[in-house]
Amino acid sequence: MKNPLHPLVAACLLAGVLPAFAQAPATAADTHADHHTAAPGEAASELSEGEITRLDAKALKLTLRHGELKNLNMPPMTMVFRVQDAALLAAFNVGDRVRFRAEQIQGGYYVTRIEKAP
Repeated sequence: MKNPLHPLVAACLLAGVLPAFAQAPATAADTHADHHTAAPGEAASELSEGEITRLDAKALKLTLRHGELKNLNMPPMTMVFRVQDAALLAAFNVGDRVRFRAEQIQGGYYVTRIEKAP
């Protein structure tokens, strides 16, 4: 009896290459975490609330006591976030109540948008 699999297909199956081709195409929701800035029309509900407990613009870090971060599936806590540009922190002081967007970028947690809470 003849082998029904072509040798190249068999080699790919053994190497685990073909399952990668079987994945569903990426959707906007799948790639959302790759965005580093908020969309202009992003709803206010996309922002989380928090309070700045520590601020170090030189080190590009701030500590926030925050509520749930739905986009990161993270419960309320106090944690350090990074920013990519110190200018993002220029208008803020320790104790300010803020609304912000945090993203996980290359293994770190970054604030990509921040504004004073009303």
